[in-house]
Amino acid sequence: MKTIIVACGGGIATSATCATKINEALEERGLAGLAKAKAVDIKSLDNFMKTADLYVSITPMRGVQEHYSIPVISGIPLLTGMGKDACIDEIIKALK
Repeated sequence: MKTIIVACGGGIATSATCATKINEALEERGLAGLAKAKAVDIKSLDNFMKTADLYVSITPMRGVQEHYSIPVISGIPLLTGMGKDACIDEIIKALK
């Protein structure tokens, strides 16, 4: 099973909400065994990057261009609802 990390400032509210939405969408599409999303604190991001397969970013650092060895997808559509299905499709595509 692959690991999706979802990071926000505290790893509690925003990232947890998005991780839940990802997990529910995977389950609805019959892909619950493919991956599991997990909410993390942005300050711990580097530690989780070592074992994750995909990073869903909720709080991008403005003016800083980070390069990660795993795919990075914006999770903002999961918060706004606009483009949510396309975001989920992108996540699934990146995991396969």
